[in-house]
Amino acid sequence: MESKTQMSLPLLCRAAREGYYGNDWQMSHGRIADALFIYLDGTPEPASLAMLESRFGGRQWVCLTKAWEDCVNARYPDARTYTRYQMKPSKQFHLQELTLPAGCQVVRMDEDIFECKPFAHGKNFASFERFEAEGAGAAAWMDGKIVASASSFISMNGEVEMDIFTEEAYRGMGIASACIDRMLRDCMDKGLTVHWDAQNEHSRHLAGKFGFTEENA
Repeated sequence: MESKTQMSLPLLCRAAREGYYGNDWQMSHGRIADALFIYLDGTPEPASLAMLESRFGGRQWVCLTKAWEDCVNARYPDARTYTRYQMKPSKQFHLQELTLPAGCQVVRMDEDIFECKPFAHGKNFASFERFEAEGAGAAAWMDGKIVASASSFISMNGEVEMDIFTEEAYRGMGIASACIDRMLRDCMDKGLTVHWDAQNEHSRHLAGKFGFTEENA
């Protein structure tokens, strides 16, 4: 039996199930979705284990059930598993008043920035027009280049997945927070629901600053 309802699944996993992004396979006792990460749901069985070993070795696995967690820990102790903190989707946020480093400017993602695809942001949208209508994003300029950006990784039926990246030399300066704040303002204006699937404690803490709470809290 699957542990999550369709609506409580991570957006990327749901997008795979609905044929919007990635791929999805349903088996007798569970499902495997390939959507940036490999999402493992339900109960492990010979068919799903065979697929995992033959097709997805070396990929990053996300266990959605305890049955999969126990199986992976016992059978694949060296596997690249991902602990992710799924936040509750939201349309309302705690927006910030942030002070940027000298010489840093944060702007909404316009067509020129979109065409640059900074840190691969925007790559899942066919055109800037689609991005403008269905997504949102912001970028930070410093030292003559884009050093950070926040963007919707995908957009599906008015829901977007948060994606953030900052060049290593510019981390810890509040630049990512400023990009997130700018993006979330656009999301609120457009009525978009934002999903934030935090992959580490830092991302989890950052999500909390903007008013996100954990799905299972």
